Amino acid sequence: MPHNTEALNMQIKRLLDDREVFIGDKVLDAQGRSYAFVEHSSGELVVTAEDGCTAQFKPDELGCYVIHVNRTDRGLAKERLADYRAV
Repeated sequence: MPHNTEALNMQIKRLLDDREVFIGDKVLDAQGRSYAFVEHSSGELVVTAEDGCTAQFKPDELGCYVIHVNRTDRGLAKERLADYRAV
């Protein structure tokens, strides 16, 4: 399975419960069709349908969102620093 730097720095989460999505996890489209998550590529989620066909969707079409892990870590570090300075 191909891995690129972009994919390693991205984290896919579900909108409803904020849980991270991992390879093989089931995601649903707006019509309730089930797909298995394969990878994140070029801003889209690559999934496999129950019939084995591969498709690509924008994250919001599958009730998900994508965050950049490094940016999130940096933001948390800034918040910690601001809290420390306030003391």
